[in-house]
Formats: sequence, structure tokens, C-alpha cells
Amino acid sequence: MLLEKKYYSFLTKNILCLCLIFFAFPLHADQSQKQRLQEPINQLHETLINIMVISDSTNFEERYKYLEPIISEYFDINLISRVVLSRYWKTIEEKDKIKFTDLFKKLTISTYVSRFNSYNNQIFKKISVERLKENRFLVKTEFRKLEGSPITFNYIVQKNNQKWRIISVIANGINDLSLKRAEYAAIIKKDGFDVLVTKLEQKIRDSQTN
Repeated sequence: MLLEKKYYSFLTKNILCLCLIFFAFPLHADQSQKQRLQEPINQLHETLINIMVISDSTNFEERYKYLEPIISEYFDINLISRVVLSRYWKTIEEKDKIKFTDLFKKLTISTYVSRFNSYNNQIFKKISVERLKENRFLVKTEFRKLEGSPITFNYIVQKNNQKWRIISVIANGINDLSLKRAEYAAIIKKDGFDVLVTKLEQKIRDSQTN
């Protein structure tokens, strides 16, 4: 009887240890995954603050070059380009797909550089991380200024080819991807793809003078 009690006590302790190990690893893995998926946003925010800080001592082109590798690395521009053109993506030639993707990346970088062009102790603050799908998360943040209400910047990040990238940005509840998709579709339907390219090139030039 005593041996049975010792055996059950030993068995219970070992089962408890196994359970603790089993549940501890997923928790650790989940925290590690959250850190990795937030890396694109952390890098973007850090770089945006930096280009704001140096805005008085640098020109547009210098800040553009500073931001470009971050956008190339942490935004899934190829996927975003396909989503933005929606059904028209399949109808254009391969060379036009390459041209549009390149222009869209340039427009993205130029827009960020033109809008984040002065520093007055602004900061980005992380709010929360929410799972949307197995490999897709929503990261909520705020851009806080000394005066006025904060601007919400929410990011959808997705894991493709073992790498987390931003696939959509939602500013103050407005999904930039949805806006561009509707705008570009209207232009292509009315005037054609070449007119869209011309308009994007003009937007890029305009952003450099703002």
C-alpha cells in the first residue's frame, strides 16, 4: 500500500511537470512570435522618427534613400500591388506589372517622407496586437503629438515565406489600401492603365515639392 502511494505520488508529480512544460512552450513561442511580427512596425516607426529629426538638415532625396530599404524590407509591395490593382492585375502585361510595382513603392516612400517632415517630440505608441488569422495579425498603434488628438495607425502584418511584412495600413480608421484600390480601378476603367501610370508619376513629383 505504501509503495502504491509513493508510485502514484511520483506519477502525479511527473505528469504535473510534463503539463507545465507543455503549456510553457506555446506561451513562450507565442510571445516570441508577437515580437517578430511587430519588428516591421518597430523598424518603420523608428525610421520615421529619425527622418523627422533630421528633416531640417537633409533634403528630400536624402531622407528618401534613408527610408527606402525599410519599405523594401518590411512592406510586401508585390502583394499590395496585386491587391490594389485587383482584377486589372491579370489583364496587364508583365512589364506593366513590374512598372506599377516599382511606382507604387516609390509613391509609398515619397508619401511617408513628405508627411513626416518635421519633429516636435512626437512618438509612436503600441496599443495592442490581435490575431486575425494563423499568419495574419492586426497591430494597433498611435502617433502622439504634444498638442491635439493622437492619430491611430493600425497595421495588418502577414507572414509570407517565413518573413513578417506589412500588407495594409489603416490611419484613423481609413484603409489606405481600399482607397487606392477604388481610385486606381476608376482611373483604369475610364482612361486606361497608361493614364494611371502618368498620374502616379505626377503624385511622386508633387510629394517631393510639398
